Amino acid sequence: MYSALGTLLFTQCLIRICDAVPDSVVVRENINTVDLAQPLVIPPSQYFEGIDGPWSTFNLRVGTPEQDVRVTISTTSPETLVVLSEYGCSTKVFATIPAGCASSRGMMFSPNTSSTWIDNGFFGINQNGVGLETNLEYVQAADFGTETVGLGLVAGANGVTLKNQTVGGIASTSPFYLGIFGLGTQPANLSSLGNSTGPTYFTSLKNQNVIPSLSWSYTAGAMYRLKQVYGQLIFGGYDTSRFTSNSVSFTLAQDVSRDIVVSLQSISYSGTAQASLLASPILIFIDSTDPNIWLPETACKQFETAFGLTLDATTGLYLVNDSHHQTLLAENAQVRFRLADTPTGGEAVTIVLPYSAFDLKAEYPMVANSTRYFPLKKAANETQYTLGRTFLQEAYLTVDYERGNFSVSSCSWVEGAAANVVTITSKDFAVVSSGTPSTTGSAGTTGSPESMKSGLSTGAIAGISVAAAVIVLALAIGGFLFLKKQRQKQASMQTITSVDPNDDDANIADSKSIQSHQLSNLGEVPMPKHEYELNDTQIYQMHAGDEPTHELNDTQIYQMQDAGGVVNPGSGHVAYELTGSEVPRVELNAAEKSKPTSS
Repeated sequence: MYSALGTLLFTQCLIRICDAVPDSVVVRENINTVDLAQPLVIPPSQYFEGIDGPWSTFNLRVGTPEQDVRVTISTTSPETLVVLSEYGCSTKVFATIPAGCASSRGMMFSPNTSSTWIDNGFFGINQNGVGLETNLEYVQAADFGTETVGLGLVAGANGVTLKNQTVGGIASTSPFYLGIFGLGTQPANLSSLGNSTGPTYFTSLKNQNVIPSLSWSYTAGAMYRLKQVYGQLIFGGYDTSRFTSNSVSFTLAQDVSRDIVVSLQSISYSGTAQASLLASPILIFIDSTDPNIWLPETACKQFETAFGLTLDATTGLYLVNDSHHQTLLAENAQVRFRLADTPTGGEAVTIVLPYSAFDLKAEYPMVANSTRYFPLKKAANETQYTLGRTFLQEAYLTVDYERGNFSVSSCSWVEGAAANVVTITSKDFAVVSSGTPSTTGSAGTTGSPESMKSGLSTGAIAGISVAAAVIVLALAIGGFLFLKKQRQKQASMQTITSVDPNDDDANIADSKSIQSHQLSNLGEVPMPKHEYELNDTQIYQMHAGDEPTHELNDTQIYQMQDAGGVVNPGSGHVAYELTGSEVPRVELNAAEKSKPTSS
């Protein structure tokens, strides 16, 4: 009876514990779940493309059924933008539609063929000085809606899929020829709807515990390096094989639309001559959305002199003809960008860009005919100072929004280097182990961004908490059953007390029972072969004949007291009551229930 009661109580408590675990602990859709959230490594598409590139792109699966598109990465955008199939390759946007148009635009998306598309209407990506690339004077209308979006070419461990994500469909070829996937944290603001959209894709990953922390790492890749090196995007971690570590820590700026800001202390040129290209330090924004490097006009003039550049009035580009290109290759010139967290002094990291990083091609419809160009732009004011995608060919960027800091490191170019992905845990659950670097800055000498401490994720904490609760509960139930069994055993055993040989009565008492039952004088019945002795003088013999015995047999029932403390003897057999403490109630306090993880 007690075993059944204990089992029932144990089962009920387990159900309560399971109900207390938040649903968000297991959130990945269509992929295997694990207790410990791991970094999400998004595989590149293995394409270099674009009319202002070439750029390493990434696959997205948009809609239901899934439609595959390839996009570049925007470290700033709060939304995903994809090219609309209805107009993306039409005469509405092209004077002459190029051959292979759809493929050149990374393939296109048709909302009309998706069962999960919910249209919100047409909006601009920015308005009244607020929004994506408003400082660079981008103008782009998009048909916004919510849609299911998956990362990677196929679903799987690194191909997570999220529903109800903000997606904008674009058609024009400028400023975006390819679509973009945004890594921003602030939701897009669709003004006519009266409020913002839902969380960005990046924050949704963290809110749903798909990734261990609100952090990411990105490098644009470099077609000119080794045997073509693709870009890399990791959520919740970084890959030590892709960069050379340093000890510089950068603090995120408070302007959420322009937060990855560094102090550019100097720019130096080394080729056939040496030259300083920046007159004084400036604060500059790192943003992969735009391919160019935007600098003060005085700095641009220094670049013109060093590289022999001339600005084309028609296109607004620094075009480079073939002969000049060969000259620059022969010079093997390099540009060094010295970055720090403060305008002067302090630790600094130097990112070196060879001429090959600036050797880009412009294609139709950006220009009439394919030609090389140098990705340099004159900034109209300090809000336009930007280190664009060109810079991130040679720089590895890791941003930790939970700790409010980031790292910028030089890319490492080692043929065949094995990936070494390290987890960045949430600061709320970081538990630094003795074998894990516990530094507090950016990419440190250990090969990991120092601000990204390693430890247990939200899922792991929840799992451990549940396991601990189950173990404690199991021990409590086990102890309860063990004590009950011991009491039952003790109640069924008669304790033999020492008696005087001259006493006619032998008292046999149940040491655990409320009542003591005195047995009658047993007399002396010979037991020829078996003697049961306590000592040399006392012999206790078994009953014989028809004399009634006072023993407990298998039919006597031990029962729990009812609410009134009365035991019903039932069929006439004596029911011996068991004393003991009240069975403790095992409940989960409100404070012990799993709490929703903070993002």
